[in-house]
Amino acid sequence: MDPTFAHPRWIVAGILLILGGFWLFRWARRNDSRAEIAALTASAAINKLRKNSPGRSQIKPATSARGGAMARFRNSMAQFLGIVGLLMIIAGLVAMVFGAFYAG
Repeated sequence: MDPTFAHPRWIVAGILLILGGFWLFRWARRNDSRAEIAALTASAAINKLRKNSPGRSQIKPATSARGGAMARFRNSMAQFLGIVGLLMIIAGLVAMVFGAFYAG
C-alpha cells in the first residue's frame, strides 16, 4: 500500500465537513427548547383541567402567543440543523475514508 494519501483534498473536505457538522450539532443542542415547550404545554393543560381563566391563573406563561410561535420555530430549526449536522459528520467521515483509501 502506498504510504501517501490518494486524495488529500477529500481528506481536507472531510475535516471541514466534520467541523461544520459539530458546530451545527452543538448549536442545535444549545438552542433546543423542548423542555420549555413541554412545561408551557403542561401548565396550559393543568389550567384547563382546573378550569381557571387565564387571568386567575397562578402560573404565568413565559411567552406571548407570538413568543410561543417563535419558540416552536426555533426548536424546529434546532432539530433540523441538528440532523443536518449529524449527516455532515457522517459525510465528512466517509470523505476522509475515501480520500485515504480510494485509489481510483
